[in-house]
Amino acid sequence: MAVVQVSVRVSAISLAVSGAVTAALLPLHPSIFDRPVDEVVRDTEVWQPIHVASIFVFALAFIGAAGLVAVHNGQLRRLGHVGLVFSFAGAIGGSAIGFFEALVFPVLADRDPQLLELNGPMFTSWLAIGAGLLALGWVLGLAVIGVAAARAAVFPRAAGVLLAVSGPAYLALGGPFIPVAGVLSGALFGAVQLWWGWLIWKSPAQPAEAHRLTVERR
Repeated sequence: MAVVQVSVRVSAISLAVSGAVTAALLPLHPSIFDRPVDEVVRDTEVWQPIHVASIFVFALAFIGAAGLVAVHNGQLRRLGHVGLVFSFAGAIGGSAIGFFEALVFPVLADRDPQLLELNGPMFTSWLAIGAGLLALGWVLGLAVIGVAAARAAVFPRAAGVLLAVSGPAYLALGGPFIPVAGVLSGALFGAVQLWWGWLIWKSPAQPAEAHRLTVERR
């Protein structure tokens, strides 16, 4: 059995910042499905800042998810821990993708744009597909934790329900860069994370500054 100390304040701030940045980044990110990716990268002045920021979004979301599970003091049961596993996978895969897009895509766009074709060998490689599948854990992990939180009803049930549905909505609408609807889905997903950050911050156990998140090993 392993015990991890999770700071309430750090988790609350992490989830809130993750939500705010998520909502802000999607309107700045151009669609990569309307034009060749290399053109999009070259023509987007904020390409690198967007993807550097995304690296932190995935990591902060995992820290926030850990605090969200911890403040429930075991009432999320196994479903909460499953959500954390997904969130951890999302932090790894998403950060790796953000790092690669920030540093490598601009170089390839200038020197070898063919590698950035969506149906090219890079995007269809097992490594890219694997990283993409891991990155899905960012949204799915928070959604699973949202379901568990809604069932536990320690905090407003609506907060759990919205966390459960806003992430998949963001994935379905924001992922393919659907105009307006995609931006709105990002704003909702970000706002729900901000709400949870506030709920964690003012949780009854706040004076203790930390919760004990217990994970069973079998």
